[in-house]
Formats: sequence, structure tokens, C-alpha cells
Amino acid sequence: MAICGTLELDFPPIKLQSIETNPMNFNEMEFAGYASWPSSEQQVENGLVLRSANGFTKRANSANIVGSLGHDYLNIIQKCEHYFEQRNLRCIFRLLSYCDNQVLDTHLSSVGYKLVDPSIVLYQSLQGLSFDSTALVLKTADEWIESYCRIADLDLQLMGPHLEILKRVQEKVVFAVLEEGGTEVSCAMGVISNGYFGLFDLVTRKAERARGHGKTLMEGLLSWAASNGAKYSYLQVVADNDVAMRLYKKMGYQYAYDYWYRIGSAETP
Repeated sequence: MAICGTLELDFPPIKLQSIETNPMNFNEMEFAGYASWPSSEQQVENGLVLRSANGFTKRANSANIVGSLGHDYLNIIQKCEHYFEQRNLRCIFRLLSYCDNQVLDTHLSSVGYKLVDPSIVLYQSLQGLSFDSTALVLKTADEWIESYCRIADLDLQLMGPHLEILKRVQEKVVFAVLEEGGTEVSCAMGVISNGYFGLFDLVTRKAERARGHGKTLMEGLLSWAASNGAKYSYLQVVADNDVAMRLYKKMGYQYAYDYWYRIGSAETP
């Protein structure tokens, strides 16, 4: 089930029987994403990945369905609700379009789980490509989160949970800032896991947008990734973020699959 379409941006769905993009490799991309945005706790069992990180971001605090659950979905729901209840967290399901869980999704909707943030995973092969090796300022996690807050106009005092996730990354990671004339204009972080380079937290200073800084930053990051052994790159974007989607399409990214969240109401466990 694909909640969000791709017709407006002309991202043709990838054929699942393709050698490079079969469901097994979609799962490889998924698990690279988990390693790149690590929760404080993760349990993997029979097509279910339970993740928690004290409630910071849905990605790190959700029940991710990475396989078809068949008719066992009621027991799965109960298990997930119990898991999050024990941690004083609202139960959140993250469903993937390449897994056949239409019945689960329909049931969750019928019992009060609200559809939130339909999103798209994009990817591209880095093999055989070349990118401009833009001079980027590489920082530590602590330094980078300060730059991120300055660029995005966020309160650094509220970034503790965000920084905890960044410091949990065990894979090869880059924290990069693009400067122009001595001013920080754009930043992002990237992680290589199992040959997949994930891009996260890409943001440009509001007054500097629509000037090509995002593209320049991505060129530099993809150059770094390719030189550090990455074979593929992927990113996750909310489906209605048209500005970001246009940039990623220009950078050569293609549609891989959709995902969306189902979040329980106040009355739902």
C-alpha cells in the first residue's frame, strides 16, 4: 500500500524484481537507517523492529514493520502497545509500502490510530558517478549541533535528545557545514552503514535559501561518501516537502518506497 504517490514529481515506482531494489535490499536500506539514526534500545524479531529513545523523533520511537505479518497482526499490536506502555511512550507504528500489511493498516485506522507524515525514501547508486568536492567544514557532533541551531534558528538548550542520538552513531559519520564569506549557510550530517550513505538534518539558513547552497552541500557530502566507500545514498523526506523533493530529484535521487506512521490517540494505549 503506497499512501503517498509520486506522480506530481514524476518519480516512477521501482520494480521490486530488480536485482538492486528487491525487498531484501530495501530492508538493508532500512537497517542502515536504523544504524544511522540510532535509538537507545532496539529489538528485532520476525519482521518487527521495536525502537525507543525517550520519545525523541518518531523514527527512533516506533514499531517498524519490515515484513509481512500475515494474520498475526493482532498479537503484534498488543505486543507493541505493551512495549511502549512500559516506557511511558505513545505507541507509534511505522509502515512500509514494500511490505504487504494492508490489513494491519486498515485495522489500526479502525481503532483510532491516526495517519501521520506520509514520507518517501529516495535513493541513488553512487557507483560510476563523480561529484564536486566542495570544501566543507567538518565538525564534531557537539560543534555541529551548535551550527545546526544557528542555521535553523533553534534553541540549543532543547537539543540534548538530538545530540544524544548523534553521539550514539557507531558507523562512519560526517558532520558538515557549508560556509560562504565566513557565514554558515547550510549544514547536514551523513552516515555510511553497510555501504549505504544516509543524509539527515539538511537545512539552509532562511535568508540564504534558493541560492544553490543545498545542492553545493550535497555535492560535497556525496563526494565524501563515495571516497569513503559508500555504494548507494538514500534519504527520507516528508511527501509534501516539494522544495526538498525538487532538489533531490535534481541531484539524481529516485523513488524507492513510501512509509507512514500510525499514532494512537490519547485514548489508545
